[in-house]
Amino acid sequence: MKSTSLKSTLRIFVSIIVAFLLSNERRIYISVWAILQWLPIKFDYNDSILFDKIHEVDDSERPTSLSIPTIDVQKHRDDLETHLEEKYGKDWRRRPLLLKGIWTEEELRQKSDGSSRMLSLENLLKLDFQIPYFKDARVKTITPDAHGTVGDIVRNITMGKPHKIGSQLILEKYPEWIREVAPLDITNNLFGNFFSPDKIQGSGPWKLFPALTTVPVFIASHGEKNEAQTNEESSKSRPFTTLHCEPIGNIAVQLSGKKKWTLVQPEHSFQIKPVISPDGRAFFASLATEQDYSRVPIYDIITNVGDAIWVPTWTWHRVDYIESEDLSIAASLFHFRFADFVRNNALFSVLMIPAMLKELIGVNTQ
Repeated sequence: MKSTSLKSTLRIFVSIIVAFLLSNERRIYISVWAILQWLPIKFDYNDSILFDKIHEVDDSERPTSLSIPTIDVQKHRDDLETHLEEKYGKDWRRRPLLLKGIWTEEELRQKSDGSSRMLSLENLLKLDFQIPYFKDARVKTITPDAHGTVGDIVRNITMGKPHKIGSQLILEKYPEWIREVAPLDITNNLFGNFFSPDKIQGSGPWKLFPALTTVPVFIASHGEKNEAQTNEESSKSRPFTTLHCEPIGNIAVQLSGKKKWTLVQPEHSFQIKPVISPDGRAFFASLATEQDYSRVPIYDIITNVGDAIWVPTWTWHRVDYIESEDLSIAASLFHFRFADFVRNNALFSVLMIPAMLKELIGVNTQ
């Protein structure tokens, strides 16, 4: 009873703060939305007036697609940060960034010592431990719904099955493989000292708590296109990751194949119908349709093999697995940046605390 009372008091306290800070009509509706996120009830947001009030957009401000800041990593390897600050300003980390060629083709073929890469199709087919995966990634879903060995899942994907792997368990088992995700001298120089094998093995005294850096591996294929299908029909039958945002920064590296990214900056969150993840994990899902996307400025980016994309904290992103000769193999350097967590979306950061605590103590992982 005491615990329940404490939770209720906390919810009321946070709700009062939110309501106090948000004073005009639209902000009052946002306050109501925030309170609903704390309540253990099912709510049909799409059929409510709540979103209509929150999502009102001035027709004079209808947006166009944005051009993503881009840097050729190999060309500017010796002065990356200086070049970025000169071209995009000292706050360049506040926006998405495409890092072209963070790996060269030769580096992706084999490691500097001549040995084979572990994060390769050949080696992944040999892994025989179990992980969760998405059985049909063509369907809009946010949590894995099946289990299998890494090797079996990857083999099925190569045979045209619409499976998708999105799991941190591979790098938790083999933390040294983080060196194959990205050149760590580059990532540590640009984004801070978050990326090394020990950083993904735990945090706190004696590594008692889960790591603040996690490295999920993402594997899927674009699927087979039926000759009778149009391009639009084909794109709708391919695996994808639904639009969502997370309380962490992300350097997503394309190790094989390619993907299409759709990004929306945090300030447009309430134009794309946000809801706390239904499974209680630490991210926000979106109920937006493609028509809703037209209300906000978006970045459309293709990451080719060897490229990386910087996705700042709370930036919305959708990923589509597009046609490619090779299987899409990618890995993301997820890491917690406290200042960005609060600054980029203060309201979301408050609402996300309970889910983050669950992940911190290891209740929710995949």
